[in-house]
Amino acid sequence: MIAKNTEMADKAFDRFVDSQPILNMLNLLHDTGRENFNTGCAWEVCLCALILKLEPACKTQRILEALPYDDHEEMDEVDFLNTMAHLGYFCRKADSALEDIDERLLPGVFIPSCGTPSIVLGRDTDGVLQYYDPVSGMVSIVPPSFDENGKVWFFQKYDKNRASTSKFMRKGSGLSWFRALLLRFRGTFAQVMTAGLVLNFIALATPLFIMLVYDRVIAAGSIGTLPMLAVGACIAIVFEWRLRLIRSTGLSWLAGRLDNVVGNKIFAHLTGLSPDLIEKASVAAQIARIKTFESVRDFFSGSVFLSLLEAPFVVLSIAAVAFIAGKLVLIPLLMVFGYVALFFYIRHKIRISIRLAAKASSARQQFTIETFEKLDGIRGHGLNGKWQEKFRHLSGREMMTHFGLGFLGMVAETVAHTLTIIAAIATVGFGAHMIWAGALSTGALVATMILVWRVLTPFYSICTMVPRLEQLRNSIAQVNDLMDIETEAELAKSFSRLPSIRGGVSFYNVAFRYNEDGDQTFSNLTFEAKPGDFVVVTGSNGTGKATILKLIKSLHSPDTGSVRIDGFDIRQLDAPDLRRQIAYVPKTPHFFSGSIIENMRMANPLATEEAVIQALELADAWDDVQKMPSGLNTIIGAGGDVAITSNLAARLSLTRAYLHPAHILLIDELPNALLSAKTGRNLKDYLVRAKGKRTVILCTYREDFMKISDTIVWLRGVNMPIAGPRDTLLEAMNVHSTGREAAA
Repeated sequence: MIAKNTEMADKAFDRFVDSQPILNMLNLLHDTGRENFNTGCAWEVCLCALILKLEPACKTQRILEALPYDDHEEMDEVDFLNTMAHLGYFCRKADSALEDIDERLLPGVFIPSCGTPSIVLGRDTDGVLQYYDPVSGMVSIVPPSFDENGKVWFFQKYDKNRASTSKFMRKGSGLSWFRALLLRFRGTFAQVMTAGLVLNFIALATPLFIMLVYDRVIAAGSIGTLPMLAVGACIAIVFEWRLRLIRSTGLSWLAGRLDNVVGNKIFAHLTGLSPDLIEKASVAAQIARIKTFESVRDFFSGSVFLSLLEAPFVVLSIAAVAFIAGKLVLIPLLMVFGYVALFFYIRHKIRISIRLAAKASSARQQFTIETFEKLDGIRGHGLNGKWQEKFRHLSGREMMTHFGLGFLGMVAETVAHTLTIIAAIATVGFGAHMIWAGALSTGALVATMILVWRVLTPFYSICTMVPRLEQLRNSIAQVNDLMDIETEAELAKSFSRLPSIRGGVSFYNVAFRYNEDGDQTFSNLTFEAKPGDFVVVTGSNGTGKATILKLIKSLHSPDTGSVRIDGFDIRQLDAPDLRRQIAYVPKTPHFFSGSIIENMRMANPLATEEAVIQALELADAWDDVQKMPSGLNTIIGAGGDVAITSNLAARLSLTRAYLHPAHILLIDELPNALLSAKTGRNLKDYLVRAKGKRTVILCTYREDFMKISDTIVWLRGVNMPIAGPRDTLLEAMNVHSTGREAAA
């Protein structure tokens, strides 16, 4: 095995003696619209060279998906490192000199202090480092810039299972996802806690300073002692200011970094979940999931978290009170127990109140969404008044639950404040008796009061913020629950991948319904499309034509029966990989903010500009694109240069399907006006030419398309669907139509 790996590495090394493989990759990426990929761009050449060295079989599509969005500017170091990270490589900078680099870490990228980067390939037979110059394309034993001062980046394949937040690691540690994430910041926590410990030691200087002023300056009349005490106090203030700055900086960075990491993780996790899970939740619910962490971010940057950090260090203040005032320490200790009892009691009440408030808010939100979805029906049936009355009822119930929650918070704050006042009165009262008895000085009583406030303040803040702490706990629980749901990529690890789909599609006794309480869309659906067949799916609206396409696309799973691709049940296949191998024209096309050519290349990133134009001509969209301000480079989508019509959107969606090199093409119902025009005529000719080469499944009610099909699937609503050869089904449909006309 070692000899084999060495041989493969030597072959990969030999490929750099001539730069043809690198030039081929540059040209390929350049043809996809990445104009910055040419021999004059050092970072781009280094990227191609490094990928060919590390992963010679890497697919070009993976590289395109990993590249920065902006394809017009030349890459820099940050773009390079981000691209390698997107390709799944962990980037690490070397701390040693060039000649001391361990060969096992190579290849790497050497970035001189001035000059162009180069690839450190490895060592020759004499143990001398070899460099690949991206400008000349030559391999030499001297860095191209003749400058050995710089840094080297190494790249190692990233193993997700090694991350502390991975399910594999969490099974061993028993930690939740969020707690495992916090462990990544243990260094920052250690810094913050250390700063807090020193701060609390320094904070003792203030009450001690006041005590000494009372006892050594005012009482003794020794004014000469005051300057020395003042200098010491000033030094303590400076140190305290510096440490507070360090702690604030650490907490601000922690809050910002957590917000960034968790927000990105939640978004990526949501987009990676199965469509069945995503579509069952409303858009508002999905947005709420992404915004869930805002309360967590606010917590880490707010006063409550500071109070929690201060709570462990009250031991220092309690010890100081015991040293200065003796038995008076019992007062803050009793009050601390009172705060703890209040916290747990009010927390139980607030937890129940929060659940009730959440249910009331959810009911009102769902009612609002339902109202806007059914607004025409509400107006048409004159239900405006009833709807407003119901909304007032739901709003009133929500308001009362939130009032109850707010009232409990005010009760907690009032009781906590009362405990603080009692502590102050008790300290002054018992302290005065101790002064009269000669057991305590006036300065010591003043210092004790300050220290008692320091002991009680964190507990007071925590008790007054119980509602926020409970909301924080709920938010973290929601994040943990979400991150425990397996994404399609995680599920795909145990599934199979088809290297290349031939195009066979078959349904066996398939039944489907969109939700458990709803009626079945269809049941007992059975048909087979051999590779290269043309199948028409027809039926009235709502019978499930689009559902059949989504089942093939693995966007849904059947309730019973099986859907097979090339004989494999799609539930056993890697869903994302399967979808990439199936072209799809949805009824409602979606385009993203970007140029027309970028949107078209989403179907085939390797498509050249000439191929895009040919596909646009076939879809009868090229003339309209040419008339746009910037032609193929016109920005469409949200905030685009132009707003495209629904007719043009359908033609552009068809263009993407023509560009897609998949062996299976799914086309949802296209507008009749489009099928009657040149677009429809071109599509019909294309379908005839594609027979035997591409399996096409088209949803339509038009008979002219049915007549050129091989198989027809007739969905009949509550009746069992029928599927079979074209002529047989056409005859059955004509008989059914004639019978209905006679009955009418």
